[in-house]
Amino acid sequence: MAKSAATRVPPHDLSCESALLGSVLLKNKVLDDVESMVTSSDFYQRANQKIWEAFLGMRKDLPGTTIDIISLPKYIAEKGMVEDCGGIAYISKLTSEVPVYENASYYASVIRNLSVKRQLLNLSVEIGESVFDETQDVHFAIDRLDSKISELSTNTDWGAYKESGDVLNEAIHQVVDIRPSQGHVGLSTGFKQLDYKLGGGFKNTDLIIIGARPSVGKTALALSIADNMAFNRSNPIKVGFFSLEMAGQTLMERLIAREAMVDATAMSSGQITEAMKESILNTADRMYDNSKYFLIQDTPNISLAEIKAQSRRMVRKEGVQIIFIDYIGLIEPDGDSSKKRFELMAEVSRSLKGLARELKVPIVCLSQVNRDAAKDRAPMLSDLRESGAIEQDADVVILLDDASKRLDENNKIAQYEEDDPDIGEEEDHSSGSESNKKKDIRTIKIIIAKQRNGSTGAFNLLFRSNYVSFNEIEKIRTTDF
Repeated sequence: MAKSAATRVPPHDLSCESALLGSVLLKNKVLDDVESMVTSSDFYQRANQKIWEAFLGMRKDLPGTTIDIISLPKYIAEKGMVEDCGGIAYISKLTSEVPVYENASYYASVIRNLSVKRQLLNLSVEIGESVFDETQDVHFAIDRLDSKISELSTNTDWGAYKESGDVLNEAIHQVVDIRPSQGHVGLSTGFKQLDYKLGGGFKNTDLIIIGARPSVGKTALALSIADNMAFNRSNPIKVGFFSLEMAGQTLMERLIAREAMVDATAMSSGQITEAMKESILNTADRMYDNSKYFLIQDTPNISLAEIKAQSRRMVRKEGVQIIFIDYIGLIEPDGDSSKKRFELMAEVSRSLKGLARELKVPIVCLSQVNRDAAKDRAPMLSDLRESGAIEQDADVVILLDDASKRLDENNKIAQYEEDDPDIGEEEDHSSGSESNKKKDIRTIKIIIAKQRNGSTGAFNLLFRSNYVSFNEIEKIRTTDF
């Protein structure tokens, strides 16, 4: 007769737990590969949980320090964690219990899967108890348990990043069937005026914030810059893009619309012509060649810890040179959830700045500005939503101003000098009556509101909403209107 669940030892594998911990002690880079695969609670043995927490604590408190059987005991002794971690003798023997440290990902997957089984076991007990709870409405009980099962199912997938080519097929199916330039100090954004204002483009270790009111075009600007980088035919730059709000397929549809110059609304509604279809397919063929340069992570409600772990892997394993995050308000903060929202967002912004310095790449993070504060004027630094720490931690803050969406139609921005030497007659034309009739093309003011190592200022770009694309004004011909 089979034993009941209540009398069985919960699923676990102490040999895999020891092997994973020992692998990190032998080869620190292992932690980059597996940090996002397991959490401390996934370990069955309490000492192993505490050792894993010590690994992460050392990485945070002592960046750059090699974690080994010498440094770890010193760290846990200072923290008063020696007994919790099983003692020095236990830690010392971990490295001798590693068959092959290259198998660390396998060890982590075993640990994670067994952890999920234990969670399922606990959930089954909870289901059993709910049956005998006469005070609980059955529909409420089913809904609550269904939510937990759904959450558990989602957590079995680590939502690893993928090449954009993996998503491109899905995007094409949906639409059709129903390194920086030479001479730049930083990474070229593909926009001459923006590169000029930033002194050569985005700099390594910088945290760049792109802020705007809803529906002004901050995601479109970030995607336009990422497109200019990753799908540059001569000098592509490897991009990592965290999309917390939009599915990867939708991102690719927007990029296809920009590259193919096909109306995005027609694509999303399936109302494409044969000419559009041909342009889309030809564009997709070109984009496949560069698909490895655009890595997408589109897991919703991703945690700050997960973003940091996967960013490290993107940079160190894939050679990613810049990271985009859309957007900061959707990042699940780590730590005490009882803290006030602005305190949690302050921790997020500090962590992102620290991550940019650690990985030595620019991190571009999108942020909303207060809806009411900027509705009748240009946005300002103080309008950044949720925390003043975002303004403080950022090296560069870029704000977008769409005068057509303001209550006040006055396009003058008194706080910033407007210097657009390359606009000339084309700016006059874009603001004329013909332009007003063509709402798909409008001028957006790009405000460099903060630059830690440079000057502030403003200039104009054209936003082509039908292609979800920003373009430099001198590249737009009068025939486009």
